[in-house]
Amino acid sequence: MKRPGRLLMITGFMAVCSILMLAQPQSAEAQSYPGWHDRDGDHDRDGDRDWRDRDRDDYRSRGLFFARRFGYEDGFNDGVHDRRTGHSFRPTHSGNFKHADRGYDGRFVSRHEYKEVYRGSYEEGYRRGYDSGGWRR
Repeated sequence: MKRPGRLLMITGFMAVCSILMLAQPQSAEAQSYPGWHDRDGDHDRDGDRDWRDRDRDDYRSRGLFFARRFGYEDGFNDGVHDRRTGHSFRPTHSGNFKHADRGYDGRFVSRHEYKEVYRGSYEEGYRRGYDSGGWRR
């Protein structure tokens, strides 16, 4: 005579396996529905209408990242130097500010745009460097 508990356990296990097997193809089918596409039709869900603009913006942001980074670093170092050597606050006096081209690569942004961003970051870095006396915050 078989035990009813064991039979119930086997039946339950088979029911769970059947449900999982039936659910599997549906979830895979929902992920790769052939008629689905986003508004630009490229299946990437980012909504960009033209992939070239997105890539150009990536290059542009990379170029401006370097302008911010180098501008801030140069300004901070020049500000610290001016403070330690007893100079007055003069962020536009340095050659770094005047040239504003360290790290410039013409493939990313225009020279004019790079210089504008560099100089803005330079002034911020200079102010913080001069005010800190050399201690980074």
